[in-house]
Amino acid sequence: MNKIEERAKIIAEMKEMNEKAKAESRSFTDEEAKAYAEKEAQVRKLTSEIEAEKREQALKGFTEDVPAARSDSQAENADGEQRKDFFTAEKRSGEVYMSVGGGGAALAPEEYLEELIKEVEKDAVLYNKVRKIPVTAAGSLGVPYEKEDASDASWTNEIPGSEIGSDTSWEFGKRQLAPTDLVKQILLTKKLLATSALPIDSLTREKLSYKLREAFEKGITVGTGTNQPLGVFTASANGIPTSRDVETATAGQISADDLINMKMSLRPQYRNKAVWVLHTDILKDIMKLKDGEKRYLWQPALKDGEPSTLLGLPVIESEHAPSAKTGGSYVAVLGDLSHYWFAYWKGIDITVLNEKYAGTNQVGFLGHTLADGQPTLPAAFARLKIKAS
Repeated sequence: MNKIEERAKIIAEMKEMNEKAKAESRSFTDEEAKAYAEKEAQVRKLTSEIEAEKREQALKGFTEDVPAARSDSQAENADGEQRKDFFTAEKRSGEVYMSVGGGGAALAPEEYLEELIKEVEKDAVLYNKVRKIPVTAAGSLGVPYEKEDASDASWTNEIPGSEIGSDTSWEFGKRQLAPTDLVKQILLTKKLLATSALPIDSLTREKLSYKLREAFEKGITVGTGTNQPLGVFTASANGIPTSRDVETATAGQISADDLINMKMSLRPQYRNKAVWVLHTDILKDIMKLKDGEKRYLWQPALKDGEPSTLLGLPVIESEHAPSAKTGGSYVAVLGDLSHYWFAYWKGIDITVLNEKYAGTNQVGFLGHTLADGQPTLPAAFARLKIKAS
């Protein structure tokens, strides 16, 4: 049994476990959850090994010449018949391939799905930082949280003058994450698919990956929480409330003291793991700020691959973060992003619509997933608000 067949066998076992739990309307037992996690780890390991072998084989035949259009037989030899299977919706025993529905739709091969998920995780900076939680056999995910802290302990005499009172302030609440549809469709002409010298299936995957990554990033930053994730820049009692806001001392301006106040508003255990999330325009202004010793607050990375820092903490630039310094607007978030939970109910599937657009000589590629996300611990975040004039 080769690695592809071994992976397909494990995936089939995982699907069988999940279908059994769904049929019995229950969650996994502890033993099943452990077994499922072990199988998932095996699938990821095998996928990495398979991809590494493919890259090695591709490099062996690499040239600087522009590739010529490939015939079907050449495509099969180069891609292990998957490219043919991708467009013709064939099946082969031992591996998971797409099946054609009554409307001419086809699910992409399993490997195609895994590559897409991997690329989204690899490219999305904020998505890599947040905590990702797979959800199975449940319509929503309840996230328990400490709504009110317990009061402090009190010193007393050896024999108290009165009966020791009970703490009634400690209170728990529950935040709820519910599956929300995320979709993206791309249309390609049949002529392009038939005549292109480039691997159109790979280019389509990369384009869908980019667009889905952008949707994840935008939801994590400025999502409204209505039919989409709740973002860190959105004030909400269900995420980061206004009590975690730090207002600038001067209207329309950001000062070094504002950023210091923001950093010190976090407890040390959150502060030490925190990162800044800023729009490039805001970062450009902050890069000019200096402390009392005339030293810049912003420090460039010393090595490739390392983040630049602001007051000693990593900086993430996001084009989705707010960029306007108008009164009452938010311009920066500092927080431990492991306390942003991103739940997903399924992987990303790609449906190939061979017949739906036949009248216009096109083929549709539809990406879909179910996910939701929100900050789960307000104390782990601070948000900078511009003072109104």
